[in-house]
Amino acid sequence: MKVKKVLNNSLVLSSDENGQEIIVMGKGLGFNSKEGDLIQESSVEKIFTPKDQRTKQEYVHLLESIPRDYLDTINSALEEMKSDWRNELDDRYFLMLLDHIAFAIERVEKGVILQNKLLNDVRIHYPEEYAAGMIVITHLNEHLHINLPEEEAGNIAFHLVNAKNEEENFENTVLAVTMLKDILNIVRYQLNVKLDHQSMRYNRFVTHLQYFIRRIFDNKQLNSKDSFLYEHHKTKYPNEFKCAQSIATYCESMTGKYSTNEEVFYLIIHLVRFTTNET
Repeated sequence: MKVKKVLNNSLVLSSDENGQEIIVMGKGLGFNSKEGDLIQESSVEKIFTPKDQRTKQEYVHLLESIPRDYLDTINSALEEMKSDWRNELDDRYFLMLLDHIAFAIERVEKGVILQNKLLNDVRIHYPEEYAAGMIVITHLNEHLHINLPEEEAGNIAFHLVNAKNEEENFENTVLAVTMLKDILNIVRYQLNVKLDHQSMRYNRFVTHLQYFIRRIFDNKQLNSKDSFLYEHHKTKYPNEFKCAQSIATYCESMTGKYSTNEEVFYLIIHLVRFTTNET
């Protein structure tokens, strides 16, 4: 790769082997570089491949808008995350995360702290994403001598959840966390069960609920024509059926989407497994 244009100390324009224009990021990459210089591969930290000229302009504008002192440090903070997280982040999500973190740093330096009311739920239901967020803010706090709050780890976690589900958007991610929290409260109050966040049973149930919510968002709910099992479990487990119906009604009020009988049937099964020793 050769330098086509130096954008700043960390960014240069180049071309890949197919002649497609790319943006190359690396600490000090643009320092003392000029057009035509070879780019040392060991200096490359990230390559952005815009799909068209408009996208390239958007990428360049966003990257150039981030203060240089922030950019290298944010990127090194993201490097601290597990490599598989970085693989989840395509160009668009990586840039969104860079932009979000840069804005968060700017807010904190101005003394503006935004409360994340879902922080505890994110910490419980998305522990890997939350842990990755904590790695990032810890790195930034140490190297920039700032005090990003724990809430920002929750916000970073939202971006990582979105990156895992490319068709998802930020609003749906927030809604999914809210719905999961509310559904668990419905279960807790209607079936009078204690939620042990550390138990295998709890984690198994939460996983089912996450997939249940995902199917609602994606319009991919389970729907067979066989109603026998639904009617059987409806009769055999009236309390769990009532709770499952409450969950379905709640989800409909939040999304406008009706839950099928088969989805309610599987909710009953998982509610029984969650509240008893049945498997």
